[in-house]
Amino acid sequence: ELGLWDAIDQHRLSPFAYYGIHDGLDLRQIPWRRGRGYDVEGLSNVLTSNDAWARHVLAQLVSRVDDPRRMRALGFCVSVEHARFMARVFREADGPAAAVWGDSPADERTNAIADLAARRINALFSVDLFNEGIDIPAVDTLLLLRPTDSPTLFLQQLGRGLRRLEGKTVCTVLDF
Repeated sequence: ELGLWDAIDQHRLSPFAYYGIHDGLDLRQIPWRRGRGYDVEGLSNVLTSNDAWARHVLAQLVSRVDDPRRMRALGFCVSVEHARFMARVFREADGPAAAVWGDSPADERTNAIADLAARRINALFSVDLFNEGIDIPAVDTLLLLRPTDSPTLFLQQLGRGLRRLEGKTVCTVLDF
């Protein structure tokens, strides 16, 4: 057994810079159920109702990532609609981006991962797809764009950016 901090100290995982960012959203009207979390449709509607929240994400990213045009970001979204929305907003801000999810064809997912690694896109948004079981060492930025009260899910998502890669000095984590 090897803990997270020991793995970083032993250079088995990349170090990370974590930013917990208050996004100003009022989620009190979104139904929440023990063991299931927020109502996905309600949360997705709040996150995609206008571009203001997404622009806040972009502004925070620009202020914390040295060169957003060189980053390789993986964004974790609450729904397919949210993933598509974020990819659109990033593209409109001149940031090449894509969105994939469980029902995306396998070749589309594979191509999106290859495009991210090759910097043909700077951000790849997904929903319930890259939480575990995938190794994308090129990821150097994580955008946690959905709430979770599961420590296991949080660590799995964090782990997507901690894979070592030559030249990668840190993984920037923006947790909204």
